[in-house]
Amino acid sequence: MRTSRRHWTEWVVAFLGLLAPMATANAVAMADAMADPALAYETIEPSRIRLGDSAVIRVTSLDGYLKTVPLPTVPGVKFEILGRSQGLELVNGKSIPATYILIRVTPQFPGVFSIPGLTPKASSLGLEVVRGNEPNRYAFHSPKPAPLPVSPAPIPKGLQLKAGGAAFVQLILPTRAVYVGESVPIDIELGIRPGVVTSINGPPALTSNDFTLNNLSTQPIRREQVIEGSPFLIMTWHTMLAAVKPGDFSLSVQTPLSVRINAHSAEDMAFAAKLGWPFSQIIYNGIAPKDMTIPSPPSELKVLPLPTQDQPKDFTGAVGDFQVSSDVTPAIVTRGDPQTLRLHISGTGSFDRVDSTMLDHLEHWKTYPAKSSFTPSDAAGYRGEKVFEQPLIATLPGEQSIPGLEFSYFNPNTRQYERVRTQPIKVTIATPLADTPPSALAATQTSNSTPLPGLRPDHTRVRPGVNELRPLYFQVPFLAVPTALTLILAGSWFAVRPHPARAISKAAERALAQLDAAARSADSSLFFELARKSLLQTFAARWQMSPERITPTELKERLGAQGEDIDRLLALADEVRYSNDAPGATDFQHWLTLIRGQLKGEQP
Repeated sequence: MRTSRRHWTEWVVAFLGLLAPMATANAVAMADAMADPALAYETIEPSRIRLGDSAVIRVTSLDGYLKTVPLPTVPGVKFEILGRSQGLELVNGKSIPATYILIRVTPQFPGVFSIPGLTPKASSLGLEVVRGNEPNRYAFHSPKPAPLPVSPAPIPKGLQLKAGGAAFVQLILPTRAVYVGESVPIDIELGIRPGVVTSINGPPALTSNDFTLNNLSTQPIRREQVIEGSPFLIMTWHTMLAAVKPGDFSLSVQTPLSVRINAHSAEDMAFAAKLGWPFSQIIYNGIAPKDMTIPSPPSELKVLPLPTQDQPKDFTGAVGDFQVSSDVTPAIVTRGDPQTLRLHISGTGSFDRVDSTMLDHLEHWKTYPAKSSFTPSDAAGYRGEKVFEQPLIATLPGEQSIPGLEFSYFNPNTRQYERVRTQPIKVTIATPLADTPPSALAATQTSNSTPLPGLRPDHTRVRPGVNELRPLYFQVPFLAVPTALTLILAGSWFAVRPHPARAISKAAERALAQLDAAARSADSSLFFELARKSLLQTFAARWQMSPERITPTELKERLGAQGEDIDRLLALADEVRYSNDAPGATDFQHWLTLIRGQLKGEQP
């Protein structure tokens, strides 16, 4: 004990001696000593940073006062002197007065930079700069040395310092019990002493396999705090915890670090802590870092099972507090045009278990598989909105009603299952122009020609009267010329027009060649689109009707049993066209045989 106190007394005397005026002879001697490269050296921390961050070069001078150092010139790197300080360095067990100059290094672009030495015969320093999307998520800045606190802050309640008092990690859990499958937000705090903890070798990880950490934030929130007279860098991760089974658990997290572990006695450490920086820091200089993993104190958490009573049949495991709404766009379309039905589920909870089948089957509608997307409103993904989109196609015109959508979930606040339902949506399906009767078109045109109330119709200028209302080119003297031209054109058309059967045969051969090429390349999307187009064009020309009026009923009446296969082929083509999901396996030969028979008018 006496030796230790005498040792610290030497430190204090040496430090006070630095503050006294120096004799001219001593100044000259120290200036000569500075010529020795062993008495001055430089370090950079950290040596690997991301673009946009800064590193710090510390120039250490022993046995002398280093007035200044020339800033180097490196393309793409900016240097700035932060300031200077004085302290003591331990060399071979002896305390030696030291002078420190801190220089901030800020790179302008990524790469590996070589910084030349700032003192005579000093070796160059290396700095690696990576982009923001490259793995370097746990590097930290070397902060400016904290000033000596007036009264050192004590250790917070429940906090346990590890690695010789250089680091701690703690897990902040909710105080209430949670349910299986429920995602709850938690915080993980890691505190380190910069300079003692040289690097963080990975993110915090759970020690239990009964829980999962979801959406661990890649950029922890950072702040500085003084604990027992030493500056600490506190990093906080926001994440979500989910349990996979019920029971009472004791949770803990652990973090891998590289730490300089000193071998000084507890009395030396306590005395250095009372003196504050830089005495609390210099005892770690010259110690090689050691890899180790520090755990957090255990935290108790109770996990309850989900009740089985009154559990809805469509419950998918979603636990939280949600609100739902729905809409459809566009609200007015023509029969055969697609619409998009959307289900919005917002709130807080386990959105990874939120699911909906939307509308599996709806009379007078064609339904397709739904797709979902999630937009979080916080870093952990605990709050946000999940949207399901489903394509729909109406098969009947007129006013239609899309029924409300249902969603079931378990609310941990009320501790019971809840079922919500959206309101029905009214839509208007117009009749295609090709299906409108001529009488209706005429009535529409007549109604449109009626002048609006309050407007005077336009009047044409009155012209002189005529004895005959027939146009001039319909009168007898002028009929010979148009009649001759008409006969010439008619004869020419009959002479050169192609045979109908030959034209249909060429179109069919061309369509079959394209279908065969799509089948050989296994392109289901192109195959079904070509099949749909060629069949509808063939039927429209054969039955003298528009392709839009060809319905499943029309196919069955005209083709009999083959109409069902054609209707199935057209349904697959519509599904590929509107949902962008091609069938996994396609019997191309079966469909080619069926299409070939219809295009050529043969019976397969």
